[in-house]
Amino acid sequence: MQEVDARRAIPAGAGALPWWTRPSALHLLFVMPMLLLVFWAGDSDLTGLALRSRSYLSASYVFLCFGLVLVSALGAWLGENLQPRTVLQCPDEQLVRAANGLGVVVLATYVFWYRSLLLDPAMLLAVLTGAVQPEREEIGRVVGVTSLVNLAPLFFSLAGYLVFVRKVRQATLLALSAVLLLFTFLRAYVWAERLAVPEALIPLALALLLGLPAPTPKQAVRRLLYRLGPYAALPGVFLFFAVAEYFRSWPYYQDRLAFWDFALGRFVSYYFTALNNGAGMLATTDWPTGKFEHVLTWLYTFPMDIGARFAQVVGATSETTDNFFLRRYADPEFNSPSSFAAVVVDLGVAGGMLFFALAMFAGGLLYARYRRGGLGAVMLYPSVLLAIFESFRYCYWGTSRFFVWVLGAVIVLAVLWACNAFSPPRLVRQADHRPAA
Repeated sequence: MQEVDARRAIPAGAGALPWWTRPSALHLLFVMPMLLLVFWAGDSDLTGLALRSRSYLSASYVFLCFGLVLVSALGAWLGENLQPRTVLQCPDEQLVRAANGLGVVVLATYVFWYRSLLLDPAMLLAVLTGAVQPEREEIGRVVGVTSLVNLAPLFFSLAGYLVFVRKVRQATLLALSAVLLLFTFLRAYVWAERLAVPEALIPLALALLLGLPAPTPKQAVRRLLYRLGPYAALPGVFLFFAVAEYFRSWPYYQDRLAFWDFALGRFVSYYFTALNNGAGMLATTDWPTGKFEHVLTWLYTFPMDIGARFAQVVGATSETTDNFFLRRYADPEFNSPSSFAAVVVDLGVAGGMLFFALAMFAGGLLYARYRRGGLGAVMLYPSVLLAIFESFRYCYWGTSRFFVWVLGAVIVLAVLWACNAFSPPRLVRQADHRPAA
């Protein structure tokens, strides 16, 4: 089998990703300690902690979470160690066309969605200053059309790979990346949709790491950040959260407590209440429901009456399990159920373990191929990291935004295949099978 030339191969020194980009290591060395920290902080007397319902957390629920994390780590480890013999690649020119096409679609969707703001500078200024907080429907949301903005993570995955790994500096690609980043931050600010920011930054950061050699002992600061990874990012994540909450919720609490007490308490509340909501769902509902309301959430909102028909087939009602629990027992402001409980509510303990094991096995496979530059993994592996980080709050795998991401990747692969744009599969040399730094 013919190898692609050096121009299309991974640059020398690339591919040695840090430990925290491995799904197995991330579960054991970050998710597990963070679960312990959140459980401890939620039971402490932390000022500003907003738990407005009874605590449902029990030892059995804590052990369930840890068990699912261990199963996830095992599945990921198995996938990581199935090293690919070949990887699918595409010439730079074809990838640039695909990325630019995606970027234009996402940009056009944003312009259509935000047209009332873009055409009214006074309204845009009012929104930016916090004087007006419009609902999505108020500025032109159209189901099935504005959902195309969820192709943005796919665009950033391709763009980041081309810019940081392939070293492509194409003007249109760079301009689209900059403009779409601005729209992403605007989207996160207007509706406090903070998830849009990591959906953009994780693909870019991962590609940057892939394209750079590991830091040398002389690069002490970079080496420290490289090793700490998500722990080093926590202060920045908290600061971003605090700034967003300053404009969103702080005006309603500023006469009760100091800002940083409010921000820290609210930050912990988002994760602790999600875990508590999950425990409450398990404590107050009959499960497994078999309705797939969390692992196939996207299917319930599928257009052309498909979602409604699926709900009818599985016997789901308008009062879904989590909403029913929140209305009866919990706080509607913090309405996320943790992925650990949500999947178990749908599938049961055995089904939940199988779900996490298979999902992370696929994640491990994508990790191994991402390091070698496999095109499918380049487009999809960042979603694996995002799903792991969001597992505290809800099951990202089942969301509509994840479905759009995957569907977009499938379409890109199909179009490139139809255009005969793939390079001969690159044979992975034995020397490439080195462990991550």
